[in-house]
Amino acid sequence: MTRASLRGWRLAAFAAFATLAACQRDAPPPPAPAAIETPAPAAPAPQAEPAVPPVASDDWTLPGTLGPLTTRHALETRFGKANVRQETFDGAEGIGTYPALVVFPDDPARQLELVLDAEDNDAPIQELRVRAPGSRWHDASGLRTGMTLAELVALNGAPISFYGLEWDYGGTVQDWHGGKLANAAGAPLFRRVTLGARAGTPADTVPIGDSVFRSDDPRFAGIGASLEVVEFGISWPREGED
Repeated sequence: MTRASLRGWRLAAFAAFATLAACQRDAPPPPAPAAIETPAPAAPAPQAEPAVPPVASDDWTLPGTLGPLTTRHALETRFGKANVRQETFDGAEGIGTYPALVVFPDDPARQLELVLDAEDNDAPIQELRVRAPGSRWHDASGLRTGMTLAELVALNGAPISFYGLEWDYGGTVQDWHGGKLANAAGAPLFRRVTLGARAGTPADTVPIGDSVFRSDDPRFAGIGASLEVVEFGISWPREGED
């Protein structure tokens, strides 16, 4: 190659290099990478409203679904945990104190006692007991607290015999004289009723003492209206009991 040719080749190569550099300098910059959007954190799920404690249904009939094997857990599930409490009560002479699970302990109209075994709280329920005046609880026959002796006799369809008042077992019904409320031998339920004097009743107008009196005793002509049911209980006789 001649010197002139070599010089021409160098000039041509330089021109090509300059043109390429100019193109690269004028070319637009490459696009920036697209921003990756991070999804916003999901809003926390709304907290569920606390469940309203269950309460008793409108059926206040005893025994209903309650039985000797009813547990505290079952009561709390039905009536609400806050509405069930264990308490201790004074019993009659010879009994001492006894424990009971009390449903609605602060509401007399709905209060119900489930009497426990004093020596074994895990033993079967001994009795369903209603003592509050005007309670909503009643049995299938219509027996309820607050009904007069006259109403009780009408419900029984026969006279009633009971202990006189003002002692530990005062007012306890002893004989239904074959009436509808009588506790028949072998029956699955046993009914217990206690009478008391209505407010304002003079003491000398009602039977007093540990003798047994009849609802039709002519010596106490007004006791049909002056005595009322102050307590009743329902229990389940165990084998060998009448």
